[in-house]
Amino acid sequence: MYDIYVLTLDTDHGETLPYTNIIANKWQHQKALGVSVYYAQKTSTSFKQLGAIIKEVNADYLCLNLLFSPKFVLYPLWLKFSNVINCRVIISPRGALYDSAISLKWWLKKPVLLMMKLMGIQGKTIFHATNKREEQAILQYFPESQIRIADNLPNCLQHPLANLNKTAGSLDCIFIARIVPIKNLLFLLELLPQISATIKLSIVGPIEDENYWEACKKQIVLLPENIVINIVGAMPNAQLENLLQQHHLFILPTTGENFGHAIFESLRAGRPVLISDQTPWLNLTEQDAGWHLPLNNKDNFINILEKAAAWNQQEFDVHVAAAWQYAHNFINNPLLTKPYQELFK
Repeated sequence: MYDIYVLTLDTDHGETLPYTNIIANKWQHQKALGVSVYYAQKTSTSFKQLGAIIKEVNADYLCLNLLFSPKFVLYPLWLKFSNVINCRVIISPRGALYDSAISLKWWLKKPVLLMMKLMGIQGKTIFHATNKREEQAILQYFPESQIRIADNLPNCLQHPLANLNKTAGSLDCIFIARIVPIKNLLFLLELLPQISATIKLSIVGPIEDENYWEACKKQIVLLPENIVINIVGAMPNAQLENLLQQHHLFILPTTGENFGHAIFESLRAGRPVLISDQTPWLNLTEQDAGWHLPLNNKDNFINILEKAAAWNQQEFDVHVAAAWQYAHNFINNPLLTKPYQELFK
């Protein structure tokens, strides 16, 4: 039996307006989820207030998500280092220690990592890695750390397969991610002029790097007539499944993912994926659920896009069923939750 308390901000990442239908700065028990949630007001929450909330709950375990948040990771670690709190601390870097992630704003991140090492957090915390690859990334910066591996727990509600018409020679694709270099949208846009089939690409996600988006827009202007781009922008997560089901193929040539929730969302919706080999999803091709390709060979991506565009209805339906089944098998793995039980022992 677990009593779970979630402390978060009242405003989503990258947004300026708070969530609707919530009460800020007050514990609210969400009966359907079995958790209590505190939405701290983004515009006014102080370090002192966060410390008071953490001490008030007096939890046995304090779970910190990501790694470089001043208020929600670094400050709680300081409380632990200063013996203000005595609970066990679990840090989930969520891919923040991969080389591709560290390379972004490395001049800020590396001094923080050095500070953490000087604090000795590897002896005061448990690191939660989601796979062996992330375990190695953690050990690169925090040798001799105590690490436990537990895969991500995605949305496990899966609806029946949704049909979609497919005509040979055309392909409706969708890219869902933040518009930042690590998600590699520009890489995809630079491939498209070399494809002879008719491609429609929906770009979904918030723009977080304006300079990078400007480079993407310049490439979009150069695309030939057989490539049609639909810029959707940010969307609520609850609407993504329906949008995914209106497309034939999900594409994400990312330079690094700890899990890739959008990838799994596509598989769960029964849509095959074309992704890089820098994610945990590395056995797609054998099961007809998609492809995971190295980024150093653009011709492979081009060939797969031409191949997928050439699918007829029957061929497309085979991959749709395979993607849905792939996600179904992952969801129904009886060992999926056991590592989390071990994490809190």
